[in-house]
Amino acid sequence: MSFKGPVYRFNRGRPRIIHILTLLKREWLVFKKYSIAYLIFWILLPIILHICLAIPLSSLISLEMRYLNWSVNGIWITTAGMVAFVETTNRFIKIKGESRLIEVLMKSPITNLEIISTIMLRGIICGFVQFLFSMLTTSILNHEYIDLINLLFIIIQMLVIISFFAVSGTFIGIIISNNTLFIYISCIIFLIITMGFGTFIPINYYPDSYISVIEMVPILHVIQNVQALISHNSIDWVGFFLTIFATIILLIASLVISYQVFRKV
Repeated sequence: MSFKGPVYRFNRGRPRIIHILTLLKREWLVFKKYSIAYLIFWILLPIILHICLAIPLSSLISLEMRYLNWSVNGIWITTAGMVAFVETTNRFIKIKGESRLIEVLMKSPITNLEIISTIMLRGIICGFVQFLFSMLTTSILNHEYIDLINLLFIIIQMLVIISFFAVSGTFIGIIISNNTLFIYISCIIFLIITMGFGTFIPINYYPDSYISVIEMVPILHVIQNVQALISHNSIDWVGFFLTIFATIILLIASLVISYQVFRKV
């Protein structure tokens, strides 16, 4: 199916808050239909990771601190990051597959930036709520306590991680339309987060050649910041700001590509 004009039109001015709020209200109505399912998923996901990954690995990995307390970073990051990624990617795929919605958006003054901002915010909100549920769950399971200052810094680091995966989901959702491909990519992202970024297996357990490569990825340092805060160590602010910069670049790329892609929907 093809249209003469772009689905989402660029506006020379800034994104209008009223449009974003209207779109967020629509997303809220969609969410309410499945709120019970979301609630069950948010509760079960960290428990499943705790049982299937953290507990088995606790008998294989020896650290200065109790492994189950250290591995909560993996549960937080994996659950929140994957939820943010899947929510944004899946929403864009659905939008591109709904011809009626596309026709409505064509006739509206809504711009590319506004629609991307709305779906990205949806992903960030869902990811952050998942993080809160995961933190509550791991606190109950491990009887752990985090002081207020460290908790504040952990939340700041997690917001950057969640935003990165939400924007990554936006980028992927814009360029793909195949649900099967979406599932494959989601599985790969899950494996990278859990096994490739040192969230469940400490990064120093990997070969030096792998570490030298993976350390060039900025988000790895934000993940290590969360681990450092759990262990009451200092954090790396350079990697933190580089990840923010990478997220902004990815967002700009998503916006540019969206103009090219939606013209061809």
